[in-house]
Amino acid sequence: MKKKALVGTMAIVALLFISSITYLLLGDRDTYKYYTGLGSGLAISEDDQHIAFSYFNNGSSAIYTARQDGSDVKRVSNPDQVYHSNPQFSPDGSKILYLSRNKDRIQSLYTANVDGTNPKKLSEDSQHISNAVFSDDSETIFFSSMPAEESLKSEGETQEGFDLFSVKVDGTGMQQLTDRDFYTMESLFFSADKKEIIFKDFNATNAFDLEDQQVYTADINVGMPADIFHLTISPEKNAVVYTTVADESRNTSLFEYDLFHKDLENGKTKRLTDLNSSVVSPVFFNTRNEILFLEYFNWPAEPEEYKLRTVHLETKKLKEITIEMPDLQTSNFVMKAIDYSVNSWTVGLLYTVLFMLLTVYLFPGKVFLPSFISLSISMLTIAASIVVAATIDPWGGIGVGMLAFGVLVSTAFVFLFALALKFFRKGVKK
Repeated sequence: MKKKALVGTMAIVALLFISSITYLLLGDRDTYKYYTGLGSGLAISEDDQHIAFSYFNNGSSAIYTARQDGSDVKRVSNPDQVYHSNPQFSPDGSKILYLSRNKDRIQSLYTANVDGTNPKKLSEDSQHISNAVFSDDSETIFFSSMPAEESLKSEGETQEGFDLFSVKVDGTGMQQLTDRDFYTMESLFFSADKKEIIFKDFNATNAFDLEDQQVYTADINVGMPADIFHLTISPEKNAVVYTTVADESRNTSLFEYDLFHKDLENGKTKRLTDLNSSVVSPVFFNTRNEILFLEYFNWPAEPEEYKLRTVHLETKKLKEITIEMPDLQTSNFVMKAIDYSVNSWTVGLLYTVLFMLLTVYLFPGKVFLPSFISLSISMLTIAASIVVAATIDPWGGIGVGMLAFGVLVSTAFVFLFALALKFFRKGVKK
């Protein structure tokens, strides 16, 4: 009777093990599938009265606008199986642009009226867009793009990088402005007085001159740290803010990213935040001496959870803005619980329990046989990781190698369990 119960338990664990693996391999593992909260990207209207942001509502990310205090929230985009993010207001306040990301993480460029009407796709399906900005007359959009098929490749396999493009707001007149294959092309800023587009490329800040069509090192690059992110220029062009690694975290296992301000006239730099997390998407107010930004407070976990904050440039006083979101959908609790509970730890635990039950079933005759079987599986997996890394994909090989390490750890637990049974039996006999 005990053997039957043991076999039944083994069958249940085996079924859960196979089901978990199948769910991990075939299921949608998007961490944002049921998420509700702020998404990436912020914008402030020219009169400072409105902000634009992306917001996840039970896994659907749309663009919203609100008053600068978080009230009067209005939805201005309607995503369908895609994520909308990184909004920007046009200088004349009539339009808004944003990026639409599909399941393959390919981003397309869209514009719409500021109330969300008349949405229009401006980029082509063959393009992957990383950043975009309006010209000062609101008639042209400059954006960074790379071939979509290249963006799907693993790091080190891509043959092309990002370049600068322009397109009219009605979708006509698209032009490629550079042919340099930049590694990154972020933090685009249109400078009307110098007639140039400033952008961040890896560890340098460049400027594309719209008149002579050449790329130069930007003036603001002088004296800047190499590892800066989220570079933003003030409306008066006399200051910049950016994020970089906080000094106290440089020698730790987890870098923390805080917000810094540099006065371009006197060269002085000051630190604005000390949040022990990560600051993203900083934006200057146009008429207020403050910065609007997102605090990635659960850094580096996913889904990324943000708080909307402001910091005063002189007093460094922080203030959190509460967004008064209307009509949010409730998350699917059951599916969300399943999605979070089925992971690599679950599979590893079920694998270990299954081999422990098999050890008990074979006890005392072949008590170490399950350990040897598991050890053989781990050795085969290690060999497979070497083959995959050498012939297919180094990152894939690392993934298989991590799986082999997990199987090896489980094998050690199974072996120790068998050894304990063996000693227990000897103790009972005495």
